[in-house]
Amino acid sequence: MTSSATIVYLIVNLFGAYIIFRFISVFFDRSETDKKIEFISYAAYYFIINLLFLAYNNPVLNVAANLIMFFLLTYNYHSTMKTRLIAAVSVYTVLMIIETLVILIMQHFNVSIISKDKELAVISGMISIKIVSYIVVLFISNFKMVKNNINVSYLHWLSIFVIPAGTLVSALMLMTQVSPDNLTGMTASITILFIINIFVFYLYDALMKSYDEKMEKFILLQQNNAYMKQLDIINQSQENIKIIRHDIKNHVLSLKRLIEGGDREGASDYLDTMINYINYSGEYAKSGNAEFDSIINYKIDKARMYGIKSEINLKVPDKLNISPFDLSVVLGNLLDNAIEAAAKAEEEKLVKITAELERNVLYINVANTFDGNLNYKNGKLDTTKTDKDKHGVGLNSVMKSVENYNGTMSIHHCSNMFFVDVLIYNYCSEVKA
Repeated sequence: MTSSATIVYLIVNLFGAYIIFRFISVFFDRSETDKKIEFISYAAYYFIINLLFLAYNNPVLNVAANLIMFFLLTYNYHSTMKTRLIAAVSVYTVLMIIETLVILIMQHFNVSIISKDKELAVISGMISIKIVSYIVVLFISNFKMVKNNINVSYLHWLSIFVIPAGTLVSALMLMTQVSPDNLTGMTASITILFIINIFVFYLYDALMKSYDEKMEKFILLQQNNAYMKQLDIINQSQENIKIIRHDIKNHVLSLKRLIEGGDREGASDYLDTMINYINYSGEYAKSGNAEFDSIINYKIDKARMYGIKSEINLKVPDKLNISPFDLSVVLGNLLDNAIEAAAKAEEEKLVKITAELERNVLYINVANTFDGNLNYKNGKLDTTKTDKDKHGVGLNSVMKSVENYNGTMSIHHCSNMFFVDVLIYNYCSEVKA
């Protein structure tokens, strides 16, 4: 290779290192990864692989070095040995298949640039392989997001093909305008195109992460508000009990007079008044489980403002092997949807909540009346609101939390009632990332 071609090769492989990072990231959770060490490791991979290629250019050595380095890169992430081996072999296999297909396609169509200059043909092949690999890894990343119940817009699906493909066409057109002895301008242009690609999709990933963090903060805020509401309920109930206790002598004397006077109905009414006073009216859920009671009391208190009646039946222990965050996601979203739908019901406005732990399986059923209007898209329930980006993610969030415990969620409805059934295994096991 000439010095100019070597520079292009190094730039293209720098982009290739980023592609490998994206491929390997598909297999692992990066939330607990040391980002500095991760960056250093990929930089080391880049320098070692290129040094071996430029110094020896031995195909067997290149294959072995890439497989070993891929495997070592997986140690940036927490995982099992089996997953590390699968990731390393899968990434290398996919990249080799892409490389083979691109070369075969270029040979089949006899790309005009190949007939002009051998060195430019090699460079065009390298660029084509990297960009096609980039398109593939972007598609795989998107499928992973969809699997994790992250909403991916149609525009983004289109962009992950159009932008890299546009880059490939632009790069090949640039190469037809230069000679092998003057690659400086082309090198700079291709570098800029690669940088634009990386930044465009990096910014998209950053926006998606920011959106997820915003949703998480919102859920935590709702959870905190629910706990504060529950604390107010407990404090009010305890205050009422203190007042009853303070005046217990007077209450006993009053009851004694009523009983001695034969006024059994009056005594019964007096006791009912005391019980109602102790049982604070804002406490709708009394299961003893702080997470269940706080969320339900908080949501049902809001439902009362819309004139919605509630029926609550809870048979859950005070402690569960389900994180408070996931319970907040499941109960919070289901009740939000139920209350919003019940508020639009033309006749009876009703929300029913049933939860029971049986044989270490938690069953949750939320039912509500609604106006009969539902919107289905591709066989799936879709939001009826026009601002779809802000709504319609509730059930997806529920499903994601439920799947963390290998649970299930089912939806059914009749003319005026909507039902959501959730099953969560209450086993003491590590939650999936």
